[in-house]
Amino acid sequence: MLQTSPRRPSATKFGLLLLTFALVFALSGCGDSGKTTKVPKIAPDFTLTTLDGQTITRDGLKGKVVLLDFWATWCPPCRAAIPHLVKLYEKYKDQGLVVVGISLDKGNRKNVVDFIKRNRVPYPISVAPDNPIVKDMGNISSLPTLIMLDRKSEIAFKVIGFNQEIGERLEQSLLKQLKAE
Repeated sequence: MLQTSPRRPSATKFGLLLLTFALVFALSGCGDSGKTTKVPKIAPDFTLTTLDGQTITRDGLKGKVVLLDFWATWCPPCRAAIPHLVKLYEKYKDQGLVVVGISLDKGNRKNVVDFIKRNRVPYPISVAPDNPIVKDMGNISSLPTLIMLDRKSEIAFKVIGFNQEIGERLEQSLLKQLKAE
């Protein structure tokens, strides 16, 4: 009788398994870094309520350059983007920049409040995972998603993800919008 040893996965099967795990890991991230998506030309009307109870509307922001940051506390690229956005806000707020953080965290609002305090975020934050703005701005599903509105509320820039290159592109677009009248 011929004896065989217990079967071991072949190198090819093991490699495929590793590749599968790598793809699942890569796709389970917060977003598709650097990806731009099709958006409406004019920002849809929206109303947001900030953590401190203020109301922000699209029409109330006309005449300003607005950066909408769709983010969540559990998203690493979102957390990496916030210090950059804080710097941009501090540097350009007197020139007409408004940054609005739109947290898509579901559940414990206290997590968002604690995160904002810990990171000293000076711009308004709204917790709005079920707000129509999420769908109206092109079905925001990857985070962070950064959308810049020009002074007429037209969408001038939209990008998904965050890294140094995106930060540089964002600031270049911001400078262009701030100079435009």
